[in-house]
Amino acid sequence: MYGNSYLVYALIAAVGTGLGKTDRTSGLPGCERVQAGSSEVSAKHLQDFTVVRKLTLTRGDSVFPFGTQTETLTSGRLDGRATLLDVLVFDTPRARTVDSSWIDPQTLKPLRFQSHNAARTIILEFEADRVHGKSTPSDSAATIIDHPLDVAPFEWNVLALAVSALPLRPGYCASLPVYTDRSGRVSWYAVRVVGDTTIERKSRGPEAVWEVVARADSAAPEARYWISRQHRVVSRVRVSEPGVSILYARD
Repeated sequence: MYGNSYLVYALIAAVGTGLGKTDRTSGLPGCERVQAGSSEVSAKHLQDFTVVRKLTLTRGDSVFPFGTQTETLTSGRLDGRATLLDVLVFDTPRARTVDSSWIDPQTLKPLRFQSHNAARTIILEFEADRVHGKSTPSDSAATIIDHPLDVAPFEWNVLALAVSALPLRPGYCASLPVYTDRSGRVSWYAVRVVGDTTIERKSRGPEAVWEVVARADSAAPEARYWISRQHRVVSRVRVSEPGVSILYARD
């Protein structure tokens, strides 16, 4: 989901926090390595949905609303093959950004990623051993993207879908490689179930959720998910780096 890019990379950059360039290609200790295509990930947990999440930005002592994110997961097609299509629409005071991710419907392997707003357009194509494409600013020439891959990563925007598709249970832990378009590299995320709890939602009252934390092995945002135990939809996620965080929450 929700990835997200969760717009967090753009927002964190806007408030002055940098991402490191360290690239590591091994999983974190103590967790099973789960690459895209692993049988540990089961798309049977996922169903078509549309959800709207409100964004709350926290920077230091300041907390304020920052727009909405609408996520739609549907069946789709890409170059004649069946896919899942996850579309994230971010409406914020800065801009409207539309992120579209085409993924394999069984394995959640990324196939294509496209992001568009008034400032730039990014298109990425994922192959077995590389990711390539281009980033085109609205006011200058395109930059070619071509990175080799030595693992089968998930794509950042659909990390939440991948986490939701894992066999979540108390104490569960896995290590997932994740490619981000902003950093142009793969980070390994240690994904741990840290709670089996409930959250209050305005539209329905208490909801039983898995609380899951995803931490990277390098300078990259941390994510804390609250995932519906019944529907495997992310009801809340907080994405953070030192000094700034964004909470995405549906009513």
